[in-house]
Amino acid sequence: MGAPDPRSDTLLMVFARAPRLGEVKTRLAPALGDQGALAVYRRLLDRTLTVAAGHPGPARLMLDRDDPALARRAEALGLTVGRQRGEDLGERMARALAEGLSEAPRVLLVGCDCPVLDQTYLALADDRLRHGRVVLGASEDGGFVLIGGSDATVWRPDRFAGVRLGGGYALADTLVALNDVSLNDVSRDEETAVAVLPPLWDVDHPEDVARARQLGVLP
Repeated sequence: MGAPDPRSDTLLMVFARAPRLGEVKTRLAPALGDQGALAVYRRLLDRTLTVAAGHPGPARLMLDRDDPALARRAEALGLTVGRQRGEDLGERMARALAEGLSEAPRVLLVGCDCPVLDQTYLALADDRLRHGRVVLGASEDGGFVLIGGSDATVWRPDRFAGVRLGGGYALADTLVALNDVSLNDVSRDEETAVAVLPPLWDVDHPEDVARARQLGVLP
């Protein structure tokens, strides 16, 4: 018998905003200026795209608006490019997960500002998703750096209604919003219906920039 196929049929999506001066990493601007904040964002985004390019399955950059230069960069790395759809971030994520699950059995969705996201973490998330309906990658600040699903019916457009995304309650609120997923899961162990991975951290504040520089992720 030959070696097992290392390829995966899990779709990885990178959610990103097109890099625009004064519109990305705005919490860094008071310390770094708009140009500095943009430079940090571009560096983190490119690192995330490089990680996504190493994913053993299909990978896609999901943009909030057209950006031809960024699309070319993603395509050069082997990613496809799509557009986010929805009125707010929660609806855009839910729609992306549902649509991704129409073409793949599992979907992982990540942001672009976690400097320590790697293939090991993605593989762990993929493994958890093979035994459950939802996986969340926790963030040290109370949010999450990754979310994934294996059941399109979970991701109705209002799934994240009431979830305070982008803050310290995002993970807790999302677990509450997903409570019915565990309660209604009669085919799997309740403990694995929604899995939460160990926390990573992302770059939101100047001290996070310093931390990333110590790791050599940022210049």
